[in-house]
Amino acid sequence: MRPLVKPGAFAVFKRQSTYADGAVVLVDHPRFGKIIKRAIDVTSKSLWLEGAHPDSLSRETMGPIERRRVKGKLVYQIKRGV
Repeated sequence: MRPLVKPGAFAVFKRQSTYADGAVVLVDHPRFGKIIKRAIDVTSKSLWLEGAHPDSLSRETMGPIERRRVKGKLVYQIKRGV
């Protein structure tokens, strides 16, 4: 699989009060810094993350993420060199 946001693309994220399973989100991870992943198993307090590439960090490695660490949902991206 390929990255959720292409290298060199310009991505726009919007903070939201709720996030659904499958949303592509920007997260300030306590161990890995700012990362873009797909949200899965979303609850009112936390969510788990999943990468698109087989070599991506596993959800177990990333662990559950507190909702306050989610900086926004991907709403638009402009690909480079179209």
